[in-house]
Amino acid sequence: MNKIIFLLTIFFTLTSCSVFSPVKMNPQTTYVINALPKPSIKKSSRHVTLLVTLPETNPLYGSREMAYTNSPYQIAYFAKNIWAEQPSEMIYPLLVQTLQNTRHFHAVVTISSAVNYEYVLTTQIQQLLQDYTDGTPRVYLTVRAQLIHAATNRVIATKEITIVEYFPQRTPFSGVVAANRATEKMLQHLTKFCVHLI
Repeated sequence: MNKIIFLLTIFFTLTSCSVFSPVKMNPQTTYVINALPKPSIKKSSRHVTLLVTLPETNPLYGSREMAYTNSPYQIAYFAKNIWAEQPSEMIYPLLVQTLQNTRHFHAVVTISSAVNYEYVLTTQIQQLLQDYTDGTPRVYLTVRAQLIHAATNRVIATKEITIVEYFPQRTPFSGVVAANRATEKMLQHLTKFCVHLI
């Protein structure tokens, strides 16, 4: 009888370890987009306030999942590599800061600011994709921008900016480095777009 109790005790001890122990999850690696271009535009300051809205995002790239493709017409997401925030939430403060750094505007404000403004900049992230279909992998970043006159709600100009940034290693990390370089270049183009029109 003691032997049976002993065996049952060992059995329940072993099974409880496997049943109640936490399930081992593969850890995810989290990446950020935080590249800022160096201020390069020198133009006289104007007493103009620019409102910059949070970028809208194509639903394919509107989450923390990091998108890639291995073949044409196909999109997938890395299982173990994610963005720290949605791309729009990471790019938004970079966009505001880059425009502020030009010192061209009296103020660059966000939607939460209760101030009057003369112009509105709206943007949409249409693509942020690591492409592995060819020999040399690349990142595609496409942003569409509109500059609007606030008083008349008239669209002054629209611009689509596409940056293609190649990277040497076929790894998510190399793709993230390239995405940061692409963001830096996109911000430079977008800043010139705004400064030259206002």
